[in-house]
Amino acid sequence: MQESYNNHTFYRWRAAFSDYSFTIKLVTTIAIFAIGALQFPTYFYHIQKREGQILNDYILNYLPAHDVSTPIFAIIYGLLIYMLFRILRNPNLFLLFGLTFVIETVFRMTTIYLFPLNHPQNLVILHDTFAELLIYGNNEPITKDLFFSGHTATMVMIWLFVEKPLEKFIAAIATFLLASLLLIQHVHYSVDVLGAFFFTYLSYLIAKQIVDKKWIITVGIMLGFYAVLQTVFYLGSKF
Repeated sequence: MQESYNNHTFYRWRAAFSDYSFTIKLVTTIAIFAIGALQFPTYFYHIQKREGQILNDYILNYLPAHDVSTPIFAIIYGLLIYMLFRILRNPNLFLLFGLTFVIETVFRMTTIYLFPLNHPQNLVILHDTFAELLIYGNNEPITKDLFFSGHTATMVMIWLFVEKPLEKFIAAIATFLLASLLLIQHVHYSVDVLGAFFFTYLSYLIAKQIVDKKWIITVGIMLGFYAVLQTVFYLGSKF
């Protein structure tokens, strides 16, 4: 079964890379994310230094704060690995995911800059090993990357990209559960969680519109998002 999966995946990807348009779209998408990822630690370092507002969140006011880092970590990365394993069989679906992820990331970096917030009261630091290693760098803890929630956005993407009804149902339950756990840990305001649904779905809709366009159009739009990202990084460094 594993051999069959590997063979089918190999031939699909070989066929996909024989298409110049697909290749340049995918390479551009990966390059934009990789370059941006190298700049994340510096950006968050500056974001962490600035002062923001503390919101009066009626939901958090009634929720006692607890450390639920372990179930958060298990839910998000367990399902993320599963989803990636599933979509790797389909190069076009993987490209759509990559476009969605990059656009969502640009939206998130932009909204974090535009809406400076201090962390909620009674915050319990969320220990996310992957985020600490790959995104935050040595800047620990980062508590002001709030609007909107990246963890919730990832769960929404998982729901969007799994295809079978049972997978969709499990992903929906897991997304609701993870959003609730984030609030229990007081690492996000309610609006951060709600905003993730809107911006992730918007990113998906944009990606759907451009994924099948001529490569020059898709790449041009993605370079536009890259320009926005670099502008946000530059403005963020002024704090």
